[in-house]
Amino acid sequence: MSLALTALFVAGGRFGFLKSLHGVARRSRGAEYYPLSVFLVFLMTQGRPWLYLAAVLVLAVGDAFAALIGSRYGVIRYEVEDEQKSLEGSLVFLVIAFLAIHLPTLLLTDLPRPVCVLAALLVAGLVTGFEAISLEGADNLFVPLAVVVILGKITTKPLPEVIFQNLSLLVICLLVGLAVWRFRSFNVGGAITFILFAYGTWSLGSWVWTLPVLTGFAAYLATWLRFAPPGHGSGIKVRTLVRALLPPFTMLVLSNSLAADETFFGPYLGASASVLAFSLDTGVFRLERRRSGPLAAIGVALLGAALVVLGPWIARGAPLQALLAIAAVTVVVTLANAAIELRDPEAPRSRDWTAWRFLLSFVAAGAILGLQALGMVPLWDPGSKL
Repeated sequence: MSLALTALFVAGGRFGFLKSLHGVARRSRGAEYYPLSVFLVFLMTQGRPWLYLAAVLVLAVGDAFAALIGSRYGVIRYEVEDEQKSLEGSLVFLVIAFLAIHLPTLLLTDLPRPVCVLAALLVAGLVTGFEAISLEGADNLFVPLAVVVILGKITTKPLPEVIFQNLSLLVICLLVGLAVWRFRSFNVGGAITFILFAYGTWSLGSWVWTLPVLTGFAAYLATWLRFAPPGHGSGIKVRTLVRALLPPFTMLVLSNSLAADETFFGPYLGASASVLAFSLDTGVFRLERRRSGPLAAIGVALLGAALVVLGPWIARGAPLQALLAIAAVTVVVTLANAAIELRDPEAPRSRDWTAWRFLLSFVAAGAILGLQALGMVPLWDPGSKL
């Protein structure tokens, strides 16, 4: 059924029929994702009908109400890439998502009522963020899958942990929101993306995993205010942040999925240091390759590595070889990026995250992982989770 409906919806978009699904002003593939997401949710929730019902209700009801209210009554607008969304639509989505998650959880499970309420509040807040930053209808795919994964995990936790996770998300939202509002470094979509990433490091990892994210963010803002030309590198958007943050987030997910924190913490820091070095280079200092030379790139790389590893090193300590390996790998990938951009002077310098930066961030993580496997670099233990 899912395959047949997906094929029908794709054909409708290509050949111009099914106007009720494809007749929207913006480019969207949401109708094509819809049956696929329902099928994936069905596979992921075998034996848990309450979880299936919650995810599909958020997809079917929450998204429809948000689009209806936002397009008709939305006054306070914000930008996510080239799309306009409304605060009113997002608030309606939050309320509907909370009810769609809370009611099945309350009525179809034996979970305590406080857990049902707080779990629904946490998941609704997170998927509202996913819905806000999703482009071209991708929320029809990611939102229900996020409901299944996050709700399925948080409802296994005791009440104190659920309370703690809600408070953690609130604090991260306030800290990042105030910084972005004050300094205008990210646009609204970029701020939401960074909040979701920071909370993901906190929830899937621990405060030690979040520490380099927050210190790197603070250092980026400080150097941007001090050294960047007016308007340069400001208003960073969703696509740029997603491409930049995906390599370290991949290391975090692998660590969480394989229960191998010691193995993947070093690669996580290596990818994070590379991302920060590239960001300082293009978003702050705007180095001109033909004038600055390799020494400037090396300096930026060492600065990025130091800002990322300093917090975890103070908190947990680390073997000297691990620190030197992360610094060396960051220098190598930063020099490689500089050499690539020197050959292509027309390469984007501020807002776009090039494919080479994306690839080199993964190379940095892979290099640390390989050095660990060869026994040349010891593992870095981030400590136990909270």
